[in-house]
Order: sequence, then structure tokens, then C-alpha cells
Amino acid sequence: MTKVKSFDEIVSNKKAYNLKELNYNHHSPSQYYLPDGIWAWRYFKCNQQMRRQFEIGPQAILGAAVGNAISRTWADILWTFKSKKIINKKQTLLESACEMHDEIKEADLDYTDKQLATHNKYKEVANDMLVNLNKGIKSLALQGEIEAEANRYYNFDCEIDTLGRTDLENKTCVVEIKTLPPKINAERKDGTRSVTTQKINTPKLAHARQLSFYWAATKKKPFLVYVNEEQYLIFEPGNCDLLTVAAMQDHLEHYAQIARRREQLLRIAEGDVDVLLSLVEPNFDSFLWNIGDQFKRIAEEHFNRANRRIDAN
Repeated sequence: MTKVKSFDEIVSNKKAYNLKELNYNHHSPSQYYLPDGIWAWRYFKCNQQMRRQFEIGPQAILGAAVGNAISRTWADILWTFKSKKIINKKQTLLESACEMHDEIKEADLDYTDKQLATHNKYKEVANDMLVNLNKGIKSLALQGEIEAEANRYYNFDCEIDTLGRTDLENKTCVVEIKTLPPKINAERKDGTRSVTTQKINTPKLAHARQLSFYWAATKKKPFLVYVNEEQYLIFEPGNCDLLTVAAMQDHLEHYAQIARRREQLLRIAEGDVDVLLSLVEPNFDSFLWNIGDQFKRIAEEHFNRANRRIDAN
């Protein structure tokens, strides 16, 4: 078995393990949101096909559908994940809304009772959220050609680049969109559930960090657009402490520390995934493991097996 080396040994070793041999070609803001244990398992024990089978919650489905609809309405150019450029024939808001509802319906899954209640409520509020988001984007008065889902890269003085995909951008602005659907509360004795609107007060730290990455990668003015079923609200450097230049530089340093730490972990493991899993905490109590019970059980077995093997040596 590969002998585990210290961080100092790896950093000072001019023949450190070549990370490109792992077929791991980029970091991303969505990866930085994950704790190290979940990240290590998802990207080094699971292939892309397996990750696509993870359970997706109603909020993620709604957010993607609303975002796709606004892209079809506003973008002149749509980009695929593999950077294929598509000239978009813009749709009316009504046309985009129809496709949005088709996307949400296609995502009907084997939900729990509460998930199903949430999903059904989201179907009801999707139109209101799309209309409010459209008003928000219109208020930005974006000029010239607008692109959606463009791949943008930035390097934190690391071996591997960080890749993110912008929601919308033009020549001078980059826009990140966040949907805040209502919360569906616990079932009452009579079987009904109350609904609570998520208020828009200040950006979430994770969202400000993500937008800071796009600011750094594009060198464009950043806008963070929040929308719920009642309103939209736009945050930018002039009205939000989390988006000042100093704050965004701090957010970038947070990402940089994660990227550097993970690259060090990968070098220590030297291609041995069991070693990698033994170096990180799985944090199985985290809601981020809500990817389906069968996958969580597989992950638990992978971590247990890795630790047994490392302990035996």
C-alpha cells in the first residue's frame, strides 16, 4: 500500500504526484460548497453516470427549470457544458413558461409525502417566480449580446483550474440567479400543511462566494438576483457588504484554501482512493447526503472499507 506522507513532504517534493493522472480536470464552486468527505467520495468513488442517479430535491428541480426558462427568454447565446455554442431563438415568456412546466413535470420522482407536497406546491408558484425573475432581469437593462451557461475558468495558483458556469452575462455584467421557493411545513393532524414564504433579506454567504468567483473569472460587475413567489431583489457591490471588493477577495481566498488543501490531499493519496477517504471526515449527518438512501449506504460501506484497509496496514 502507498505510504501516507505528510503535507510538508508532499509540498516540498519536486516529484509530487501528478494530479492530472486522476482524470480530475477542474474544481468548481459547487464542489467547494461540499465538505471534503462528501467531495472525495462523489468525485473519486463515483463516476458521472452514478452521480446522475443521485436523488434531486424539489428545490433544485424548480431552480433549474426557472433558470432555464429565463435563459431561453433573454439569452442570445446558450452554451452546453462541453462549450458548444448555440444561437438561441428567444422565446416569449409564455413559451418559456410552458417548457418550464414540462421540465418540472418530467422530474416527478418517487418522493416521500413531504417531498411530493413540496413538489406540487412548487408547480403552483413556478409561474409567479418566473414572472418576478423576468422583472428583475429586465430592471438590469442588460445591453448587447447576452450569454447563458458560459464556462468560465480561474486559477487559484493551483495545479488545477476552477470552472464555473455563469447564469447570464453580457459585455460588462455577470448575473447569478437564486430561487427561494416557499417552505412546506410539517403535516398537521388534519393532513394539511402550512406554507411559509422565504423572505429575501441578505444574500447567503455561499451565494456571495459563488458570485465572487464569477466576478474574478469574468472581470465584470456582479449582480446577485434573488426571487421568490412574491418579489425579486438584486444585490451588487454598491448595496451589499458581502459583495464589496474586499469581501469578494476574502471569498476568493476561502475558495483558494479549499482548492490548495484538496490538491494536497490528492497528492498525499497518490492515486489511492482508500487513502484519500481515510484522510477526510464523511459527516454523514449532513443534509448534503440526501442523495438517496441506497447511495448513502454505499458511501458508508466505502468509508468503512477504506478505514479497515488503512488500519490493517
